[in-house]
Amino acid sequence: MFEKLAPTPEDPIIKLIGLYKNDPRSNKIDVGIGVFKDNNGNTPIMESVRLAETRIHDAQTTKAYVGLAGDENFNQTMIDLIFGDHNGKERIRAVQTPGGCGALRLLSDMLFRAASDRTIWVSDPTWGNHYPVFRQAGFKVDSYPYLNRETKTVNEDEMLSKISQLGTNDIVLLHGCCHNPTGAELSEEAWDEVGNLAAKNGFFPYVDLAYQGFGNSLSQDAYGVRTLMEKVESMVVAASCSKNFGLYRERVGCALMVGKTSEEVDLARSNILTAARSSYSMPPDHGAAVVNLIMNSPDLKSTWETELTAMRNRILSLRKQASDVLREKTDSEKWDFIEHHRGMFSLLVLNQEQTDALMHEHAVYAVAGGRINIAGLRNDEQLNAFADALVAVTS
Repeated sequence: MFEKLAPTPEDPIIKLIGLYKNDPRSNKIDVGIGVFKDNNGNTPIMESVRLAETRIHDAQTTKAYVGLAGDENFNQTMIDLIFGDHNGKERIRAVQTPGGCGALRLLSDMLFRAASDRTIWVSDPTWGNHYPVFRQAGFKVDSYPYLNRETKTVNEDEMLSKISQLGTNDIVLLHGCCHNPTGAELSEEAWDEVGNLAAKNGFFPYVDLAYQGFGNSLSQDAYGVRTLMEKVESMVVAASCSKNFGLYRERVGCALMVGKTSEEVDLARSNILTAARSSYSMPPDHGAAVVNLIMNSPDLKSTWETELTAMRNRILSLRKQASDVLREKTDSEKWDFIEHHRGMFSLLVLNQEQTDALMHEHAVYAVAGGRINIAGLRNDEQLNAFADALVAVTS
């Protein structure tokens, strides 16, 4: 049986994890793996999470299933977190999923049932897992221009020009904030125009919101998704709690649907639940219970917001430090874009020879193309070593 299977390519990021782990050099630097790290190089358990887990442990009386849709209180909490005080929440439904990837897959399965002939358009570049998720669901996938590889900023004119040509046979995937892998952000004016074009031409917005709170603030990072909701009749959002709650291994996500009417969005939700039942049946409870308790306990919520702000400020500080050090070492503004990017990632636009040299000659591990996780730098010593390596392979 198994001998008939064709070999599959190894995921490059998973491969990078193994290479880094097996590297015996004491000076190795990991800026490849996409998890937040503190000054000690740890991915910490947030204090708000630890306190919530203790309360749940002490109060929980059963391990019975929570149902296909997961914790409905969590689902409402996610609606409130993402859409804020906006009107029209009667048009929104949410389903708890196993992580943001689970949300992407369930939403894609549901959308393929609704419109199998549509094309999903993703940014160039985009997160590597978008292509296999959408193709596995059955969709044709194409790309629209996004990054100006010279300035490392969003080429908004080209992006909007392409999107303006799309219509009712198209689904447009948009990164809600903290674009992965580039770190380059759409302006609010561009988000407004995307919403106007969607309303005018009829393409369907599909938002991947994995980093809310890691960019500028919880509300600012939701500007795009809230703007779209105000302008379009229907859309979907795949959300993750891995980063902003530090719940990576608990796999906490949410699939959100906005419909023209309550009846329409209820239909979409029922199809999501059917897809869930045939895939994993019931979602895990623990991580979602933690998020729900934090967001609905004033003391825990206050602690969480303080911790999230500290995480975001660490990332912003590292961005400025890296830009300053590289400006000093190169006597140029070549790397200033790092300071202006948002979220954990920046795309340095390196070729394979340069990323190989970083790894083999300098023990610096970055994803192919030069995607770095700025939060992977632990201290000033590592930051300087990283800057020296980058200058060496790009000079």
